Amino acid sequence: MKKLWSVFGLLILTGFLTACGSVLSKDAQYSVNYEVDYAQLKAAPERYVGKTIILGGLILANEISDAGTTLEILKYTLDKRDEPQDPDEVNGRFLARTSQLLDPSIYKEGKRVTLTGTFRTIEVKPLQKANYPYPVFEIGELYLWPEVRYQRAYPYYPYYYDPFPYWHRYPYGHRYPYWW
Repeated sequence: MKKLWSVFGLLILTGFLTACGSVLSKDAQYSVNYEVDYAQLKAAPERYVGKTIILGGLILANEISDAGTTLEILKYTLDKRDEPQDPDEVNGRFLARTSQLLDPSIYKEGKRVTLTGTFRTIEVKPLQKANYPYPVFEIGELYLWPEVRYQRAYPYYPYYYDPFPYWHRYPYGHRYPYWW
């Protein structure tokens, strides 16, 4: 019995430790330079060419060409597991490029991604009526987050309407008629 509890405890501990880890592989994490911050990179881009960082955000556009795929991503802040949480209003957008074909029906607008990106250059492109400087990253490893689907615990939330408010009390006090 003691052995069973120790195995059970070990499984629970393993579950907790893996739940706190990143979604990126260990090799991808080893290639990341954690001393480089995105804000520093945007402030002095020429100092950080070739540095790899972890980025995440919301896909705004997916452009495919003969050279590969370019994703326009709105930068989000990341949590401990590197999951995109909230828009990073200060740092804006960036471009992520790869020579692979990323299918636009899978990597479409509104999907969240986490990636390791090696900084290459700044590219100025029009954004509405202004020219916007986009940092350009080469994708090392890319993780597409599944869509979050909320399921209601109570199907009638926030309103509940009982179509027969009084008849369940007569004659026996059951919730439903006695023949059910």
